Amino acid sequence: MLNYKVWVTNMSKYKTPPLKGKVVLLNAPPNTGKDYAASLICRHSGAKHMEFKKTLHNIAMAITGLSEKDYFEIYNNRKLKEIPVKEFLGKSPREMLIWISEDVCKPEFGEDYFGKAAAAGCDFELGTVFSDSGFPEEVFPIAEKVGAENIYVVRFTRNGATFGNDSRDYLQPEDCPEGVNFIDLTNDGDIFEFISEIFVGVANG
Repeated sequence: MLNYKVWVTNMSKYKTPPLKGKVVLLNAPPNTGKDYAASLICRHSGAKHMEFKKTLHNIAMAITGLSEKDYFEIYNNRKLKEIPVKEFLGKSPREMLIWISEDVCKPEFGEDYFGKAAAAGCDFELGTVFSDSGFPEEVFPIAEKVGAENIYVVRFTRNGATFGNDSRDYLQPEDCPEGVNFIDLTNDGDIFEFISEIFVGVANG
């Protein structure tokens, strides 16, 4: 198990932001620690944390009429995540986002709609980490902005976690722009060892 202080000391050896010019796409099922991993990566590298679903959340808030506070109180409640709620038009929070994505936005504006919105927010100087990757169409606009060779898809597993009813899935090299890097890991142990493996994988290209 990697000691936290040792890990931080190792991170301090970087002369420049370790993810400068890079985009890391965390690609794993729900309940695998994506958000926590992204927060740690960004805290210790200075990279920008982004989510493809940020645009989805903004649209959902507009449709439901909920304030940001009220919206996220429901959305972040794990007990309500899969249960229909009246505030979300009788849909579960997950169903609401899938409906907006797959039945409203993508048919109307194209499969890469959310990828284009995300690409516009990428930070080339500090690097960018997305914690909710799972659609290959979202990778192409980012590749156009930063170059496919600067994108690192981190696919990882956690014991018992599956995509289930989630509309996302593991990204495959053949479905993404040529040159995108893939790193396959497991997040079942020490979180800092897992994060270190990501940094080493990106550093080694």
